[in-house]
Amino acid sequence: MKRAAAESGGTRLPEEARIDRALPIGDQVYRILRHAIITLRLRPGAVVIERDITDRLGISRTPVRDAVRLLAEERLLDVRPQFGTYVAHIDRQRFEEGHLIRRALESESIRLAVRNVDEVAIDHLRDLLLLQERAAARGRHEEFIACDDAFHKFIAELSGHERLWEIVQRSKADLDRVRHLASTMPQEEARAIAEHRSIVGALSRRGGSDRAVKALTDHLDDAYKRSLAILEQHAEMVQ
Repeated sequence: MKRAAAESGGTRLPEEARIDRALPIGDQVYRILRHAIITLRLRPGAVVIERDITDRLGISRTPVRDAVRLLAEERLLDVRPQFGTYVAHIDRQRFEEGHLIRRALESESIRLAVRNVDEVAIDHLRDLLLLQERAAARGRHEEFIACDDAFHKFIAELSGHERLWEIVQRSKADLDRVRHLASTMPQEEARAIAEHRSIVGALSRRGGSDRAVKALTDHLDDAYKRSLAILEQHAEMVQ
């Protein structure tokens, strides 16, 4: 299996990572580590050292070990007894499965969302588009993807079945890692914004669900094809 050399700076976490001791610590550690993996702060093959995390966050080892166990179950971490813990490489099959699950659930969610769309919902989607445009203009790629997810999550919530997005989110981890590679490519963000505009346009017409479903599935399929091409350029990250 491919292994990247451990970074000399140790296990890298976001500068803004902090623990709120009024909230469950294990959940926070899990979210911090997962975010670092998804955004490629911790790249495939990078070593994960528990002591670095406990020292950085000022916590005991127990919540770190719990978070590592959960991330290993998601196959985002590769725990090798006697050798160490590493960020898992992108799994090509799980990457493809993530797209299939996302496409199936989001197409159904927007079909259901059409009946609940009103002017307030359209205004909110347009506000999210403005935030995306601002993030893209400022070169804030991580923020752009967060706004992108907020856009899709809101449509899922309009369906009346909020757990749909929760399932999508957990299924697309490897897809998301490639999205973070893709977001810095020229025109990628502009295309995503244009396709989001088409989705909002289809929803605002409220002329039936077929137009909205097509706009969304075209968007997801187009993004997948571009992500697949980018994945091919980064074979060192794939297993």
